[in-house]
Amino acid sequence: MLNEYYKLKKLEKIIEIPHPIATNAHFDCVLVTEYIPGKPFSWYLKREKNLDKKLKDIARLLRKLHRNTQNHYEKEKEFAKIRNILNRMPLRSSTRKRYDQRLEKWQTNPLLDTRHGCLIHHDATPANYLFHRGKPYAIDLELASKHGHCVHDLGILCAEVFHHFARKGSAHASIPHIKRFLRNYSRDEKEYRRIKQVLPLYMSYGLLRVAWRIKDPKHREYLIYKAVEMVGRSGL
Repeated sequence: MLNEYYKLKKLEKIIEIPHPIATNAHFDCVLVTEYIPGKPFSWYLKREKNLDKKLKDIARLLRKLHRNTQNHYEKEKEFAKIRNILNRMPLRSSTRKRYDQRLEKWQTNPLLDTRHGCLIHHDATPANYLFHRGKPYAIDLELASKHGHCVHDLGILCAEVFHHFARKGSAHASIPHIKRFLRNYSRDEKEYRRIKQVLPLYMSYGLLRVAWRIKDPKHREYLIYKAVEMVGRSGL
């Protein structure tokens, strides 16, 4: 817990987060942080209120986080974490086998080779971005990890946006929002194209995470189908 406290102390110098106040190892390892009132991004996504503006704010927050925490990329470590999560998902054996085969191809794909890794949120869902007085805050950073690929966080959030529109029967309507989000994150056209090339890997993983928590069996199966389809291609 002390490590978590010091991690947050460093991060608050980079992006907006709840200020870490204190930690107590003798009281159930509690970590006390500042309370930030406001609405989560999930609120705006559900109502499609100022959606592109909020996505732009999150893109800039993630860009600051990733570019100010650069280190080396540990591909094997990241794929091990992804597989660890996948192994706990209740997928059909045939689906798991097909996904694993495509995941292996990604692991050796030179498109993922990058000079720098970075600290990633690792749980970049709509509930973990809070808006207060016009500013975006990242919250629940317990799972944040070093040496990740920057597109990991982007893919998780893009999967959530896709899920929102797909649930209404208009999955295609998510694509313009996703592309604008990626452009706002990218420093130039070259980086934008590079991100789009590897986004399917992380977005497909994000779709499986969403499917894991969905109660509607029909929509869950659709998300799993799209995840398997998506991980089999490169490029958005």
